[in-house]
Amino acid sequence: MLVSPPSLSASRPCPHRTISIALAAALIALVAACADSSPSPTLEPTDVGPDALLDADDHGGRDTAADAPPDTDADLSPDAADDVLPEDATPDVALDAAPDAALDVAEDTRPDTSPDVPDHCPDLALTPPSPVGLPSVSGRHEAVTAGRFHDEYLYNADGFLKIGVRREWGGTIIFFGLDDGQQGMNNTNTIDANDTGREVQVAFYDPDRSGQGCAWNASCQTGGQVCPVGIRYLGWNPVQGGNRCNIGSGVEAVRVQDGVMEVQTLPREWNPDWDAQSCQPDSCGSAPANSRPSDVRVWQRLRFVRPHVVEVEYQLQNLAELDHAATLQELPTMYTANGHGGPDLWRMFDSSRVEVPIDTAAGGIDGFNYKNFTSPGPWVAFQNGTLDYGVGLYQENSVRDFQGWQQRALPFNNVRARFAFGIPARGTVRARAYLIIGALGTIEAEATWLAAHLPPFGTLDNAAVAPDGAVALGGWALDDEAVQRVIGRVDGVERGSLASAFPRPDVCLVWPGYPGCNAVGFGGNLPAGAVPDDGCPHALEVVAIDGRGNERVIDRRAVVHP
Repeated sequence: MLVSPPSLSASRPCPHRTISIALAAALIALVAACADSSPSPTLEPTDVGPDALLDADDHGGRDTAADAPPDTDADLSPDAADDVLPEDATPDVALDAAPDAALDVAEDTRPDTSPDVPDHCPDLALTPPSPVGLPSVSGRHEAVTAGRFHDEYLYNADGFLKIGVRREWGGTIIFFGLDDGQQGMNNTNTIDANDTGREVQVAFYDPDRSGQGCAWNASCQTGGQVCPVGIRYLGWNPVQGGNRCNIGSGVEAVRVQDGVMEVQTLPREWNPDWDAQSCQPDSCGSAPANSRPSDVRVWQRLRFVRPHVVEVEYQLQNLAELDHAATLQELPTMYTANGHGGPDLWRMFDSSRVEVPIDTAAGGIDGFNYKNFTSPGPWVAFQNGTLDYGVGLYQENSVRDFQGWQQRALPFNNVRARFAFGIPARGTVRARAYLIIGALGTIEAEATWLAAHLPPFGTLDNAAVAPDGAVALGGWALDDEAVQRVIGRVDGVERGSLASAFPRPDVCLVWPGYPGCNAVGFGGNLPAGAVPDDGCPHALEVVAIDGRGNERVIDRRAVVHP
């Protein structure tokens, strides 16, 4: 069960302050650990083009009016992420229909079975496969105005816990804790949330454009001029929360429905001068230059999937023609509470409940330490001093390498998974992670449950019925451990297994870090007669099954014998 935190003395949240030293140190370590820097292959263009930068309705930085919240009725499915609808419009895509893959089959590839169906055919009512792997645990939604900020909260089913995002800070997660009204417990927020750079959020990097002075011509790895190391001179670096001038990114839209919250934002460049050829100017004091947007768009979905567990899904869309080489990214990074307006979650543990000291000096940068380490499982946790309250981060792609950061004098606590990927021109990158709240034992138990129950997911790219009733199938499937089998069913009867482990590097560009990448494709034929020759539509299902027996219907469609 969730163990309540100890009594905490009331304290005022610290004022907003810069995070220059910490983020600079993090970037130094990140670039030093850069993986393969060769350009990534190009994916098919997404629906969102570069002109969308001019159309984005940016509603927030900390210097904007707080009494005009942005539109909340946008169609936020990842494949329609640039649509912002009027308040009385009906979205074209239901919230629960957000795809679980960025490589979806075009609708016109599915056979049209509606015409010429013989009268003797039974009705075929197909239920679309679930777009999400674990069912949502629906709770109420609450919108709160706090001073100049507009925050949105989701509650778990019993209303005891809630998670919140801040519109003015790019929809980053600024709260995960107990409801303030529960048993009079305040100051239970497990997330830092003290400025635009320290929440649960995403940030992206490019090793060829890592610093001002060399980012403009992508020469940072080949001897180009580099400005002094530090937060002031970072290169290309979209940050969901906001920029180094402490101006928030704002959101383009927020939508909440049936216990699911979706946020769409155009992150700001952390350094507005990132592509300046010299080490000047400093644009923080000059509007509008100090509010420069990046050339990526981020879609984020939050939902409780267990009473103490929130799934966080991200999609990054590159709106530009720039191809960003592979390096370590923050997808996501988690800054935990540090005693200012909440508990001090400073003790870090790996998945075997072994404490990990964050004790490697970060190049003498103002007392910051970091630690690169491997966890036996794909999760880590920060806890308070007595180990009865904290928050865990579980990475669904099963990455087990992590990096922690700490500065006890501030204090400052941070952790993120260490996995590298590139961001192709006009490309898309997606990931899922889970936040788990509670005592260390609670976090361990919930992480163990996730590991045992997360199902595979994927896409059926093609399905063709031959004149003899055989069915040729092809697609891909991913799992947090490994996909063991892919089978085909017709009218609920298994008709055969499909071969797997075909190369699909395009899939792993979109969903990086999963086991088996890049050999995650499947294909083959269901045998002759799999589809009866009666002129009627029949239900075809393609199902992926992992080694724990978890299965998921990847696709379900009607097919007819030709």
